[in-house]
Amino acid sequence: MIDLHIHSTYSDGSYTVKEILKEAENKKLEYISITDHDCVDAYNELSNIDVKNYYKGKIIVGCEFKCYLESFDIPIEILGYGLDLNIIKAYLKKNDIMKVQRKYLEYLKEQGKKIGLIFDTNLKLTDKHCYASAVFQEELLKYHENKEIMRKNNISLQPNFYRAEQCNKNSIFYIDENKNSISIGKLLEKIHEAKGLAFLAHPYIYPIDDTEEMVEYVAKKYKLDGIECYYSTFSEKQKQAMINCTQKYNLYISGGTDFHGISKPDIEVGTGRGNFYIKKEVISDWINKINKFV
Repeated sequence: MIDLHIHSTYSDGSYTVKEILKEAENKKLEYISITDHDCVDAYNELSNIDVKNYYKGKIIVGCEFKCYLESFDIPIEILGYGLDLNIIKAYLKKNDIMKVQRKYLEYLKEQGKKIGLIFDTNLKLTDKHCYASAVFQEELLKYHENKEIMRKNNISLQPNFYRAEQCNKNSIFYIDENKNSISIGKLLEKIHEAKGLAFLAHPYIYPIDDTEEMVEYVAKKYKLDGIECYYSTFSEKQKQAMINCTQKYNLYISGGTDFHGISKPDIEVGTGRGNFYIKKEVISDWINKINKFV
């Protein structure tokens, strides 16, 4: 069994790297990938511990990158696997993701004040929690009073604050990320430059009317390597539609739970909502094409 979409405390997850390894070992997973948002710091930690003391399987170097799909005017995510860490670290450092996220957090705080939300006005990002929307959501949940304020203002945390509010053009927390995001074409070039493979992440979670049309557009126009066809919230019909698309455009298949911990309490490592199992055979046609394992 495999799970190639897991988040740690280095982006917006609540589990440490060691806790993730222990969970993966308990679930007898054969392959995992820690895919923090625009961050590969988890792999710095992994290089400094004896991984086999926690997890006996194999770890694929991964990262979930944000980019912008201009034709559909939406931010989307791409999962990169088998990345050369030195190359991808240089890219991330150059783009200074933390600087952008700090600016986003200050904006979210300003908007929150307008509707009376309660939070620490000195709230900051940390090196181990560097995603503005996740930090803001975690802070809001500390105060019981915010529940009623959010209800009155139609503020939702489902599936999470980022997707429900920050990406929502009708929300006071909406942020136009276009000017601060790399285009999908340039991102794919960077992933390939880092000797990695690029997979479109969770196609059905984006706020568009026709997901299949978007996926086919990306598959035809850009040098995509694969699609995340197996995902915790996908129906059987949705999963099969994405598999059909990989067959049509000669793309690889991947899958994962998108485990975050506290912010997605119903999603577990490896099993999602309880019965989410991905066999390792799903990745058999590309796993040997990458050589960066931990």
